[in-house]
Amino acid sequence: MARVSLVALFLLGFSSKVFVFADEPTGVPSAIPSAAVEQVHQTIDRAIGYLQAESAAWLKTRKCAACHHLPMPLWALSEAAQQGYAIDQKYLKETTESLLGSREKLMSSRIFPNPADTPDPRPQGRGLNMGLPFLAVASQAMPELDEGQKQSLKLIADEIVSKQQPDGSWEFFATLRRPPINESQTTDAAWIIMALTAEAGTDAPESRRVALAKAATWFDAALPSANLHQDRALRLLLGVRAGKSRESLQVTINELLALQRPDGGWSQTVPEPKSDAFATGQTLYVLSLAGRAANEPEIKRGIDFLVATQTPDGSWPMISRSTPDGSPGSSKLMSPINCAAASWATLGLAKLSPKSRN
Repeated sequence: MARVSLVALFLLGFSSKVFVFADEPTGVPSAIPSAAVEQVHQTIDRAIGYLQAESAAWLKTRKCAACHHLPMPLWALSEAAQQGYAIDQKYLKETTESLLGSREKLMSSRIFPNPADTPDPRPQGRGLNMGLPFLAVASQAMPELDEGQKQSLKLIADEIVSKQQPDGSWEFFATLRRPPINESQTTDAAWIIMALTAEAGTDAPESRRVALAKAATWFDAALPSANLHQDRALRLLLGVRAGKSRESLQVTINELLALQRPDGGWSQTVPEPKSDAFATGQTLYVLSLAGRAANEPEIKRGIDFLVATQTPDGSWPMISRSTPDGSPGSSKLMSPINCAAASWATLGLAKLSPKSRN
């Protein structure tokens, strides 16, 4: 595949037409131009419009707070607003309330167990609904929460603790995974740890603090996957949020930078030639938190990739890795991965290119 890529790059010098690898997302231009700041801002504005419309439509039709369509967009919209971008504050406030406003609202969103329901006899019925930690992490970016919403986060934390296994991990059902949202046991654990950390302070019940310590011990001992890009990205995100020194994180930073593709993007799996907005946005976001700046060559190339590959509706072209029938990439419903990818792209771009509040 590397030889094919070199030939492709050679041919690009003789053609102004779009060239795309056979199994890459469509819409990748033959040459990635350098984007001006205004173009980056316009890209983020389009993504915000897409996320608001797509997540609202999903909630209206599906009545489900799926990780990819509600928590991820709410997180991205909240952080974009902090960086000076205009968002629909009414939608953000009302949607947050509809999900987190009370125990009853949590249950109606179909991510929190209702004791009145018939127990799920399937193996996954004993596991943790990953919509809960995603929603908890999203809430951490929101400027303020009312008392009912704060109580809902405590309920989520206690549900997380109740599903923890003795070794400090949480069950992961490989046959039911939906990559990249539910990629592996370690990536799920990263989300759970981020969610639990906010509710395991010194004034929290001891059970939460013990659960968090056990989870951190398990996570630190778990071997990172050799071929999952997200494993590295979320490890760096956890390290930054835990306040670890730049020196202790440098190895992971270097690993992520080394995985950048010739087109400026990053791919979800290693080694794969398909850069996409999910991996690229996620990488730019965590690298920005680790201190990398928009004017650094590697970061600028990643920004340029996202600007150049966005589609007119504000989303990005993606390839399915979800496996509902057991065959790789067999999912026909693309909106979940598109929405998650747009969320990560918005998080990364907005963090690196804040907009003037004037």
